[in-house]
Amino acid sequence: MRRLPGTPTRAAILVAPTVLGLVLGVAGCSGDDDDDPGGDGEQSASGAPAEPGIDTRVEVGEVVGSLGKVPARDVAADVAEVVDRWLDAAYVAGDYPRSKFGDAFPGFTKDAATLAGRQRGLMSNQAVGAKVEGVTVTRRVVRVDVLAPKGKPAGATAHVNLVIELAGEVERTDQIRGRVVLTPAKRGWQVFGFDIERSAVKG
Repeated sequence: MRRLPGTPTRAAILVAPTVLGLVLGVAGCSGDDDDDPGGDGEQSASGAPAEPGIDTRVEVGEVVGSLGKVPARDVAADVAEVVDRWLDAAYVAGDYPRSKFGDAFPGFTKDAATLAGRQRGLMSNQAVGAKVEGVTVTRRVVRVDVLAPKGKPAGATAHVNLVIELAGEVERTDQIRGRVVLTPAKRGWQVFGFDIERSAVKG
């Protein structure tokens, strides 16, 4: 895969010390993300709604703890919904060309959004948005590992594989892949850490 010139190709993980144990427990469940992850994973009953292109393929990965198949699918769907909000706001949805991506990180904690905001060329389309007329999704997979001690979801790692075709002055296909780490909160799941890379796979 070709690295993007002038653009950070990997974003560092941000982890709060109090939840470090959750990250290590969940993020270590699945191996490295393949180009087409989820061959052995259990697919959710329905894909999450997505913006232009294709629906998200939601899969249940590894489950650490005691959690049945149906609750695990429900957790995966809830986590994928949060991840989808970021993917849409950062890469897919909205009118192009555009240069403003101020709302690119919904569902992120304040600290995670701050770190992601420092790497907008990687964590969103801000670096190329002004030169793009349209974005089409050709692959969209979210595989969710769940940490559920005593049957209660306590953390999740979403393995993301997004492929988008950019049309306009910038004409290429990009792949965004890696891990997003989430914790349950009063208003649903929140992203507090991430390890994402972006590459040009064509163009």
